[in-house]
Amino acid sequence: MTGKVGQVDAAVRERLLTAALELFNTKGYASTSVREIVAAAGVTKPVLYYYFGSKEGIYLELMKGCHATFEEVVSRLATFQGKSSERVIQFCEGIFDGVVANLPVVRLIYAIYYGPPQGAPHFDFDQYFERMVEIVGAIVEEGTAKGELRQADVKVVTWAFIGTLNTAMEEQLCHKEPRISRETMVRILNLIVQGIAAA
Repeated sequence: MTGKVGQVDAAVRERLLTAALELFNTKGYASTSVREIVAAAGVTKPVLYYYFGSKEGIYLELMKGCHATFEEVVSRLATFQGKSSERVIQFCEGIFDGVVANLPVVRLIYAIYYGPPQGAPHFDFDQYFERMVEIVGAIVEEGTAKGELRQADVKVVTWAFIGTLNTAMEEQLCHKEPRISRETMVRILNLIVQGIAAA
């Protein structure tokens, strides 16, 4: 019996999170009300308050869930073995795939970060980018030290990779067909690798 109750609780939470995310993306955080969220989820206000406390609470749960997924993916990608050029491409592919798999919440993050203030609770979005730069930079630095990559400014090389990844990710958020696919991103990354590979 306890297992069934747990499954019901999880299903209700997920419906609320899904409804909130869709409304935040279509109407904006500020314009979305608790009433609209619970109506879309098919529950009552007390149910939302029970699980999340408030609209702010459900928003923060979405953000924390996304960050937890990101850290899980990043930690796994950072352990890949092989040449530095292979590792950095695998890392970028993994991050790209994670973005594509979670487009709705990524779209909300971009809207909150780059858009006008909506009164949403503070969340440190910069940590995502800083973590990616940190890992790619470490791979490039290690590759240079091992002689796999030619001597060059590590920061410049890191930003060449990150810039390509970031542009490819943002293209997936467009409402039209993305101009950069995963395959195209990898081809660009390989061009960068060819340019910095040790002779």
